Amino acid sequence: MRRINLLPWRDLRRQTLQRNFVLHLAGSVVAALVIGGGIHLYEQNQIDFQDQRNQYLNSVIKDLDRKIQSINELKKKKEELIARMQVIEKLQSSRPIIVHLMEDFVKTLPDGIQLTNISITGDKTISLQGYSDAQARVADYLRQLNSSGFIEGAVIVGSGILAQEPGKNAPSSNRYVFSITATIKVPKTADAAKEN
Repeated sequence: MRRINLLPWRDLRRQTLQRNFVLHLAGSVVAALVIGGGIHLYEQNQIDFQDQRNQYLNSVIKDLDRKIQSINELKKKKEELIARMQVIEKLQSSRPIIVHLMEDFVKTLPDGIQLTNISITGDKTISLQGYSDAQARVADYLRQLNSSGFIEGAVIVGSGILAQEPGKNAPSSNRYVFSITATIKVPKTADAAKEN
């Protein structure tokens, strides 16, 4: 009987299987590298895109910050202008009051009283100094001041009426020095509109 040697066939098959295995292994490595490289490129592309979006957002945020700063500056200017307008309106509304006060000082001043000093402190406090030839005239002057349209709360400063002081012209005559404080009575808007 003839003997068939199967060893070369097995060796040949083994070599073919090994070659196929190496080829498949190399193909798998190459495929893995290609897939990994593709994933890496995709992720890098996404990161670059997100960086561009972030840069755009940062530039928009900087623009908005500049606009907000300019808006805040405009608000400060607006508040300053409003405060100035209120001061001007207050001055405009109080301007005729000074004229009325001077008119009231003249109308209420009785004979025998001379004013030496008139001062207005703050917004509403009036201080009057002067002298009179009789104490009764000062009391009459107080009543007239309190009944005037723009002055109220007139009172004599000090503990009583008046210290005596010799007159400048006649050494034998006496003058009664007085000091009065009062407040300005601001009329209501309807009254002020009628006055203007």
